[in-house]
Amino acid sequence: MIRRLYLILGACVLALSLVFPSSGFAMQGVSGTFFQPTNAMKSWDDTTWDTLFATYQRLGICEIIVQWVVFEEGEPDPEITPESAEAQDAADTKQAVVHDLSVIEKVLSYAECYGMHVTIGGFFINSYWTRLNAEPEILQVHLMRVRRETVKVIEQLAPRLTCSPAFAGWYLSQEIDDRTWLGKQRSAILCTFIKDMYRELDALVSNRPMSISAFSNGWASPQTLGEFWRTVADETGIVRVLFQDGVGVKKLTVAEAPIYLNALQQEMAGACCAIQPVVEIFTQLEGDVFKAEPASLKRIKAQLREELPFAPNGVMLFSVAEYMSPIGGEKAEALLHKVLTER
Repeated sequence: MIRRLYLILGACVLALSLVFPSSGFAMQGVSGTFFQPTNAMKSWDDTTWDTLFATYQRLGICEIIVQWVVFEEGEPDPEITPESAEAQDAADTKQAVVHDLSVIEKVLSYAECYGMHVTIGGFFINSYWTRLNAEPEILQVHLMRVRRETVKVIEQLAPRLTCSPAFAGWYLSQEIDDRTWLGKQRSAILCTFIKDMYRELDALVSNRPMSISAFSNGWASPQTLGEFWRTVADETGIVRVLFQDGVGVKKLTVAEAPIYLNALQQEMAGACCAIQPVVEIFTQLEGDVFKAEPASLKRIKAQLREELPFAPNGVMLFSVAEYMSPIGGEKAEALLHKVLTER
């Protein structure tokens, strides 16, 4: 199986080299990308996987952050109470859950063949975004469910992760904004969640670092946000905060993102936690449902120019599969061609 995979990979890289010339401008300073598993990916053939990972290789990507291993749609009852949330959570845990982890297996296998690293996310339920506005007790119930479901699925993956040279660490799938968690009570909830999650995951596969994503809505000042993350890092031992620049979703401008990155870097000085920028390579389109298209290369280059000074370990891209690869559609393939050919 592995021998066949290597033969396919070699053929794919050769084919791509005929389509795309040497990388030229490429994405200097880029170290990795996020990857969002979907059910549609379960039907991808080897050619599609080959194309994606060969694209990663040509862009100089060495780390893939799997944003979640399980994504669940769902919206909470607007009248939910702590008691009803606990009852629903208890009912959920009684159900035997068997997850199809074939997509994660593919990512690990191809990363191993290409010499890349994989950081693994956990369980994510879409109601997280509305639970943020709920009472602290309800938010705690949600996070307890996230932790339990994450442990369930990682238990299934643990034997594979333990023996994989590609597996590099954990990623918390719940992204942290600059307003919800600032108060003492919610900050304590967040820190407890991180520590409990890490303790349980470390018991399954030991000595792997944990990363988490942060973003700004422009609500907290850069200094306040920096102080908050220094406190969280010191309290939890988290080793990396991935700061989304927010340019693609128009939360921050190209000029504003480095102001936050500078404050975060200064506050984190001397800590055992790194700040790594995440460059959004898409532009969100108007509408009630999220939809986006690849950003212009001109804008992406401006983001890199502003953010690379704060990225000693390189920046992460969000996200190559959808917005800068042949499998993302014509516009994504066109952007990739520009990246690889521009000098």
